[in-house]
Amino acid sequence: MITSLQHIAFGIPEMKAGTDFYETFGLETVDRPDHVAMRCFGRAQDQIVLIETGQRRKLAYFSLGTTPAGLAEIEGRLAEKRIDLLDPPLKGAPGGIWFRDPEGTLVNVQVAEAAPWRVEAAAPRINRPGLTERLGEKGCPPFDIKPVPRRMGHFILFAKDVFAQSAFYCSVLGFRLSDRIVDGYAAFMRTPGDADHHVLALLKSEAPGFHHASFEMGGIDEAEVAATRLFAKGYRHAWGPGRHGVGSNYFHYFRDPWNGMAEYFYDMDFVPADCPWEAQEWTKKDGMFLWSADGPPPPDFGKNYEIAD
Repeated sequence: MITSLQHIAFGIPEMKAGTDFYETFGLETVDRPDHVAMRCFGRAQDQIVLIETGQRRKLAYFSLGTTPAGLAEIEGRLAEKRIDLLDPPLKGAPGGIWFRDPEGTLVNVQVAEAAPWRVEAAAPRINRPGLTERLGEKGCPPFDIKPVPRRMGHFILFAKDVFAQSAFYCSVLGFRLSDRIVDGYAAFMRTPGDADHHVLALLKSEAPGFHHASFEMGGIDEAEVAATRLFAKGYRHAWGPGRHGVGSNYFHYFRDPWNGMAEYFYDMDFVPADCPWEAQEWTKKDGMFLWSADGPPPPDFGKNYEIAD
């Protein structure tokens, strides 16, 4: 029923710190009367919405897209579970329906399609053992490239009960389970139809909250050149670069000013609608990474910074 990820909204202490981070990350700012939207260049779709609250950073809500028929079906399933529909939380918020999931996170589902994003004309040619595709030309990108994300591909939320929360999102919103990490540590879900390996994932914590949002780059070179911008501005590297087991994507994570994370990713697994994909139970180590430039994830990688110390 859910067909697309639309955007994630945060309440933040101070607007400039938020826009400075996401602009350095590679997004563009769209000013609105009561909030600021961050977009990928050339894509007419909000990806991150920032609402200045003067309080510690907290996930405000997230928005998903569906069809008119999908919206009616979701509304019916919510009614069956006696989940109340709510009013939008602020002026200018999207239409559709609003409700809280079983752990209290505010969710919006609206009739909307994913806006098109910039697509590469052709994949870069690569020379590898026994197969030389790039002949008579340099492989190194131009030294003055200014890489930017193409789209937000997925996000991960904290959950007290990963099993129960993933069951809710699958049964009520139509997500499909792609993979899990053992002992209820994490669950990775995709939308029905042709989809990335995961669009929404859940990570075990003592309370709900936001873990990270992930943005697709045009290649690993783009991701790491973009990373140098964040290093140059003093933003805190969190983990990577490396390659995940779950989803298979290359990754590099950075901390925002309030210890949420934004990830550059490239080369995510893709699951066609008719693929007989079977969810796998991964160990923590294998699911998290095949390799990483700085080894295992740091001790605070799975920390929920929305929980007051």
